[in-house]
Amino acid sequence: MDPYQEDIILNELSKEISCLTNYGKSTKGLGYEMFQKMQQHKDKTAQFIAKSGTSDTYEELLKRSIRTALHLKARNLKRTDVVTLCTYNHENSCVPFIATQFLGLKVASLDPSFTVGEASYLLDMVKPKIVFVVAEAVETIAESLEKAELQAEVVVFGEEIDNSTFTSFASFLEECPDEDIFEPEVVDATETAVIYFSSGTTGLPKGICVSHKSLYHNAFTFHYSAFIVSNEVILSYSSPFWVSAAMLLTCAIVTGSARVICQKFDPEQIWIILEKYKVTYVFLAAIQGYGMICSTRPEGLDTSCFRTVTTGGSPFPQEQLFTLRNMLPGTFVFQCYGCTEVAGPLTLFNLNRVNDRILLNQQPNSCGRPVPGFTYKVVNVDTGEACGVNEKGELRIKSEFCLNGYYNQDSTSAFDEEGWLRTGDVVYFDKDFCYYVVGRIKEMLKYRSWHVQPALLEGILQQHPAVKQCIVVGIPHPVDGDHPVGVVVVHEDHLEDVTAEEIQDFVAKRVNDTHKLRGGVRFIDKLPLIPSGKIKRLLVQDMVVQGLV
Repeated sequence: MDPYQEDIILNELSKEISCLTNYGKSTKGLGYEMFQKMQQHKDKTAQFIAKSGTSDTYEELLKRSIRTALHLKARNLKRTDVVTLCTYNHENSCVPFIATQFLGLKVASLDPSFTVGEASYLLDMVKPKIVFVVAEAVETIAESLEKAELQAEVVVFGEEIDNSTFTSFASFLEECPDEDIFEPEVVDATETAVIYFSSGTTGLPKGICVSHKSLYHNAFTFHYSAFIVSNEVILSYSSPFWVSAAMLLTCAIVTGSARVICQKFDPEQIWIILEKYKVTYVFLAAIQGYGMICSTRPEGLDTSCFRTVTTGGSPFPQEQLFTLRNMLPGTFVFQCYGCTEVAGPLTLFNLNRVNDRILLNQQPNSCGRPVPGFTYKVVNVDTGEACGVNEKGELRIKSEFCLNGYYNQDSTSAFDEEGWLRTGDVVYFDKDFCYYVVGRIKEMLKYRSWHVQPALLEGILQQHPAVKQCIVVGIPHPVDGDHPVGVVVVHEDHLEDVTAEEIQDFVAKRVNDTHKLRGGVRFIDKLPLIPSGKIKRLLVQDMVVQGLV
């Protein structure tokens, strides 16, 4: 089968949708595949470091990765051991990740912004033997390891360190006698390569075990969808904590493309980076897309090389999507949808297909169509019956690329009785198999037996000129079930001239009676966020219930 012409098939009886695949099969493990491709592309640029203006070839990146792997190997780590990264993006942030894959070890990453409480909980879950950390977070990691009563070597990126209790990453880059004859370990591709932590926006995080073959396959999904073809320049601000970082790293290595390495998203700087490095593909969190449209595109900026922008992580409102498209003429700008449990995208628009290019413009609210390698089913959240066209329900997935389970935890809740992965997302699809995300089941409210979709109300709130950022949560009511509450950050220039009642009425005029903000509107100076920009919904819910907002 031609990978550019995948067939999307609907089973009329079961209402299951399948998209076949014949690409991206790894049988020897992610590290083996990376090693071969890095050798093949050794003379090509692997990464541009925006902060320093320097760059690396794949040969240089491979050498540092091999040396790091050999220093890790000298520590007698076992295949069941976990290595943790706690770093933002910099020239060496991907090196320990690649090195661990060369050895068939497991990786579990934290974000440097985590508190001691957050970090200690996650470290206790995976119990790493070694932690690679940026200097800014080293004290947090040291305190977190002590709190979790764990013994782990702490390796610090950056300058030489004075503290003898920590190891300098520079020592991992020292020359090794066997580096020229190094060969990566061959592993069973079904084994776990990376452990990702669920975001914790709706409960305690779990360790999601992602396989070698899953990450490798999903890199090819981006490749065959013409996002990243060959010799591209890729920009993403995802740190190693996010599955998108590993997916885009793998895709870059497979295609011989370069990544632009930036530590933090800056809505003004991104325009300069796009032109300077002739970026061809950008992956943005929805909040970063919003940052771009709130910035000013410099006059005379040349973005002629820039071909594709995809947003993900949370819905990107249609008005914002249109604004970004207008700022980037000649560029494909659209949403895609995926989840950590499958290590990548579940729906997107394939730019190799003429029909998909038409649909992404006709259906701006859609997050795309099925991708190869997965079977899809939408089920009614009350009855469990399969849904048809334009019927809303929970998306469930079957695939060899689904998670292996939760790390050291019972995983039965992840799947239904027939083995379908429960995504927890409420979606529907149209006659063209374009999918639309309605919201999360756990976020879904219920007013007098009617399902109330926070995402719908949030989209309406966002249309009010005074609303800068918002979220809708529920407060319990003894008779009605849930009363929706709008929690709003107000634009600075509207602080004196808008009331909660005005915004509540604004929403009431645009929804049916069951969706009104019966709990009212509350103002807050700043919404609590996780590192990717998603709002900590559970925390906001608790703040509202306790009357703190």
